[in-house]
Amino acid sequence: MLQVNKSTLDLEFVNNAQTQTLTRRGTTYYVDAVNGVDTRLGKSWRKAFLTLAKAFSVIQSGDTIVISGKVREQLTTPVGVFDVTVVGTGNRPRHADTSPAGGSRSTATWTTPAVEAAATPLVTVLQQGWKFENILFAGPSAAASILLVRTAEGASETDASHCSIVNNRFASGFVHISDTGGCYGVLVKGNRFVSATSFAILGVGNIGVGQSAWQIEGNRFDENVNGVKIAGFACDINYNSFSDGGTPNTTVVLNTNNGGGADNRVSYNNFQTTTGNFNTPDVVGATTDYWNPNYSFDTLETGTPA
Repeated sequence: MLQVNKSTLDLEFVNNAQTQTLTRRGTTYYVDAVNGVDTRLGKSWRKAFLTLAKAFSVIQSGDTIVISGKVREQLTTPVGVFDVTVVGTGNRPRHADTSPAGGSRSTATWTTPAVEAAATPLVTVLQQGWKFENILFAGPSAAASILLVRTAEGASETDASHCSIVNNRFASGFVHISDTGGCYGVLVKGNRFVSATSFAILGVGNIGVGQSAWQIEGNRFDENVNGVKIAGFACDINYNSFSDGGTPNTTVVLNTNNGGGADNRVSYNNFQTTTGNFNTPDVVGATTDYWNPNYSFDTLETGTPA
């Protein structure tokens, strides 16, 4: 007769329960901007929501939102909701109204309503750990596509630190990513930034020194009026390509906007020209900032800014 040790079973049950709790990833909600309905449950493509606003009204920390089609909304993330992933369908971020018919069902665009609120971001992020992935952003004419907010610490604190912005395409708009509060540990990786009429990435000093421990890596910047301007401390700006068109302006500026800062590393980036933004890329920095090596792909030079 098989003998079973009850205490062993109890221990295994507890261990399994703990494992399930620790690995739980939250609920996945679906937004179909073509055929969704907001009165549905939103937990499958057959029951998808129509709007991101509806998904924002029900999500909890740790949830995921998958979107398809052209979302035309300007939203603020819910207060007290952390670590949400917003991910677009499609193998690469592209416009969701692609011809021939059917392209709108397989990818995701996030843009303004037909009548935009020009000074309102597409999304204002209030809490830590949000992630945006595989989305084409076409931003407003006088505000950011993604605005990160951080206010003074306390019970009512808002803090968009530890945000991840990965594998997106920013196709137009005023500022692609803006941080007005001095967020910490933001990852900006594998994106393409195109045609910003102000800055591709703009951060000013507020809490502490400004943008601390940011990783801006493996991105491409094309034909933006300005590239990256942050009040950086211990930030990594590595392996990016800056091609700013015929009249390059600011490419990388550090330690400005009343933020202070130091100890930034700007390495292995490709800049367009030696005269426009390689030897003199409008750098305002500290002696502890590290610039080397970087490259000019017009002249195949290496070196540090003048």
